[in-house]
Amino acid sequence: MANKKPVVLRPFKAPRYAFDKLRVCKRCGTFTALPGERCKHCGRAALVSVERRAASLAGRRMKTALLAVVLLTLAAAYFAADFPQLALCVAGGLALLLALFAAQRKARPAENLRALDELLGRNIGAIKQGLEINRQEAVSVLRENDTLAYEKLREIAVLLRGDRIARQRVALLHGFRLRKDMDLEMEQLLLKDFEPLLAEYIGEVARLRRDLIKDRTLRYVQRYEAQILEMNDGSSLLAAVAGSAVRMKRYALLYSGFIGRYADLLPRDRFLRLHQLISAYPHESWNGLNVRAEEIRAAKYRWDPDFGQIEH
Repeated sequence: MANKKPVVLRPFKAPRYAFDKLRVCKRCGTFTALPGERCKHCGRAALVSVERRAASLAGRRMKTALLAVVLLTLAAAYFAADFPQLALCVAGGLALLLALFAAQRKARPAENLRALDELLGRNIGAIKQGLEINRQEAVSVLRENDTLAYEKLREIAVLLRGDRIARQRVALLHGFRLRKDMDLEMEQLLLKDFEPLLAEYIGEVARLRRDLIKDRTLRYVQRYEAQILEMNDGSSLLAAVAGSAVRMKRYALLYSGFIGRYADLLPRDRFLRLHQLISAYPHESWNGLNVRAEEIRAAKYRWDPDFGQIEH
């Protein structure tokens, strides 16, 4: 803990949709997920959200359709043989123009979505390239400002998933002194294979923010339980995770075997929570966890007034 650096991370609000973080340059078409006013490729202040860009493209398409109707009306009027025919052409053209305009207004939300889908689908390669450039930019500032590097990677990770960026984020978090009031993440950082730094981070989060320890994290810890036990303080790390799991009945039932292996290492408040869960639902299938909990109660908390004997 002494080697960890106290940091202040800027608040991070996860977007409703991942593409909300993505912007595109109207001039050169470069995509980015990082904040800033100017495009890093062409230097122009022409960055707009992809949603706004898609709406602009959809609007342009609709204006083109309206212009085509106007030109068709003018052409019909030009070739009209007499005044009645001219009046008929103009009236028909105006009616068609008004009908098209009304239909476009009604269909605008759907057209915007279609344009957004086309914009993202057509430029998937450019988007990946832009995000990789963003990642390289974040790594380039790592030595001078690791906090800024982490904040940049956090922004990019909304769109750029995978073990590579997750490892870089975990490595940076390992050097920070974590606090309960920080915008901590968990499941977004889980890797496919075992990583000691990630295991340590999970242990810290389990002590600071139990609510972030969910199914995927519990499965990850179970999968690499043997490797974690070989780490320094591995058993206390696993006990912290087990203590987080007992906050919910569903987790306590699903991971009863795992919790049972570390129940004797649980702090009093977490063991009391486990005891209360089992006592409240004595007829659930606890897979032997109720028996193990009773053994620990009898050995460590026999005279504690908050604990009663667990019904088997």
